[in-house]
Amino acid sequence: MNINNSTSLLKATTPKFIEEATLIQHYLKQKSPKYLSELMAISQKLADENWERNQVWTAHPTAKESAPALFAFTGEVYRGIDAKTLDKESIAYLQKNYRILSGLYGLLKPSDRVMLYRMEMGRNFEFEHYKNLYEFWRQRLTEELNSELSAKDLVLNLASAEYCKVIDRKQLKARVIDFDFYEMKDGKMKTIVVYTKHARGLMVRFCAQTKAKTIDDVKAFTLENYRIDESLCSENKLVFTR
Repeated sequence: MNINNSTSLLKATTPKFIEEATLIQHYLKQKSPKYLSELMAISQKLADENWERNQVWTAHPTAKESAPALFAFTGEVYRGIDAKTLDKESIAYLQKNYRILSGLYGLLKPSDRVMLYRMEMGRNFEFEHYKNLYEFWRQRLTEELNSELSAKDLVLNLASAEYCKVIDRKQLKARVIDFDFYEMKDGKMKTIVVYTKHARGLMVRFCAQTKAKTIDDVKAFTLENYRIDESLCSENKLVFTR
């Protein structure tokens, strides 16, 4: 994450589930660096750093303490999106259509201000009567997505398996499309995790740049030499290879 990244193309907003994030942080603040190290399988140095982040976290940060979610995250998916090089219309498209799943914040719009944090969805963080974050978030996030969806919409699932599990897909109003991205090596299809992450970001970028609305629009994805392989696709899965 990098909270020094910002933009004049988005008016800062407060995350929908800021009260829930505050509740989670209430319990996180009480945890020791040693606990964080074991929970998140990170080094003691990283645990100390994230303990400090937890202590200063606030629901209403200043502009210097936070950044819009679309610009704050900097992992491989977000390198694929490369938001800082998108134009005003593309950013507006993402504000309307793109939602980010978060272990701490639940569901984020691109404009939602976030602080530096580390709380992966898949970690078994127990608090109150919840065994993990999936239990806490599933119903809340599914209902929130449904409030924004209609039956004619498409949900392009570009989240990792760890994160998309938090949504109760059976309860979603709209059709969900999954994706696979493969590399062709010596005549065989291989999944290379870092490339897959990058490709998911590229797909978000492509949809924003082309203002994609239909499944055929999405199938036209060709960034960084990916091409759709219709022979591998199914009704609810698109497969791209390169």
